[in-house]
Amino acid sequence: MLAEVIGMVKRSLGDEFRRLLLVVLLVAGMIFLLAACGGGTGSGDQASSDGQRPFSALEREARGTTVNFFMYGGDDATNSYVDNFIAPRLEEEHGITVERTPVSDTADVVNKLLNERQAGDDEGTVDLVWINGENFYTGSQADLWFGPWAEELPNARYIDWQDPLIKKDFGYPVDGYEAPWSQAQFVMVYDSAKVDDPPRTVDELREWVRENPGRFAYPAPPDYTGSAFVLQIFYGVTGEVEPYQEAFDEAAFEERAQEFYDYMNEIEPDLWRGGETYPKTVAELDGLYQNGEVDMTMSYNPYLAQRQVAKGLFPETTRTYLLEGGTLSNTNYVAIPFNAPNKAGAQVAANFMQSPEAQAEMQRTHVVGGLTTLDLDRLPEERRREFAGTPDEAALPLGELQDNRLPEARTGWLVAVQDGWIENVQRR
Repeated sequence: MLAEVIGMVKRSLGDEFRRLLLVVLLVAGMIFLLAACGGGTGSGDQASSDGQRPFSALEREARGTTVNFFMYGGDDATNSYVDNFIAPRLEEEHGITVERTPVSDTADVVNKLLNERQAGDDEGTVDLVWINGENFYTGSQADLWFGPWAEELPNARYIDWQDPLIKKDFGYPVDGYEAPWSQAQFVMVYDSAKVDDPPRTVDELREWVRENPGRFAYPAPPDYTGSAFVLQIFYGVTGEVEPYQEAFDEAAFEERAQEFYDYMNEIEPDLWRGGETYPKTVAELDGLYQNGEVDMTMSYNPYLAQRQVAKGLFPETTRTYLLEGGTLSNTNYVAIPFNAPNKAGAQVAANFMQSPEAQAEMQRTHVVGGLTTLDLDRLPEERRREFAGTPDEAALPLGELQDNRLPEARTGWLVAVQDGWIENVQRR
């Protein structure tokens, strides 16, 4: 059709006018094609899935609003970071008020959203929620999350979305429904005044516990850190990681589980109090370490030891180390519920939490897991230097941590490991 029109124009008009008209038609066609292909709006004005509006439109809509941020409230450093850094900066730069609502268990938020979905409540009270793992998966199955939106944020350009520890949350695809804002990594902590050469493999740990009876303990699952430790040992005993990123296979688990149970039962008699009882929480284990009853503790925050030394709670000779072959790592995300009343403000808040400025402050203050989710190679050089500082002696450099990360197992595997431990080790 277009070719026929152009042919008619050529036959009926003069040369100069024909050339001008052809140029106009060609330019119009190029604009049409770019629009049809989703031409970019520029890194500072990216489109959002919230009506496919540019990010600048979301910023305008969010100004003067309140973002209700529901998050686990049990970590003082994280609470302080949100209250004293994130909230004031969002108020100053975007006119957004952040209302932090602490929860003891994120599953409670998911249950609240499930009830609202079933009741047909199209406008809830949660704008943004700190979530990951099984809670994200549960919400995904019930269509509780708004999106996809996370990869459209301007600061998302600093994130490697193909990184397995970013693109999947406990083995489940994120698909743009969560925005990563912090990473955690499992570390071992010890008193270098009492332990010259800490054990770095499962075999070395078994030998060390045997030679130092009563000086080692770990929290009993389902404590979060205790579950991480037994999964770490399960990885080490079976010598595998990749199979546990796939859907749970009960037959395969049963083939591997007995060797794991044998290992845990073998070290039990030489644990603190002869393995008759286990610390119920990692906080209880930290207390044993602080009081000198055990020589080692553990954490999913690689900067915990540094923070506790600074507070005078852990000995100054405390050091952190990694097990050989890498340690478990996971990512903390924020998600927006399907019925969030302020989706625009939530996206602006999430974008700021991913900014190099906010990520550097998070790492300096040892928040949550304390590790940035940004790909440092994507940052400008002057920003990259902010993350390259040398930590105090009690912590490990960021590069060493990031080079030795292992993904969490999918939930089915993790549940099988911790339930199997309870049945075949703790209750044996």
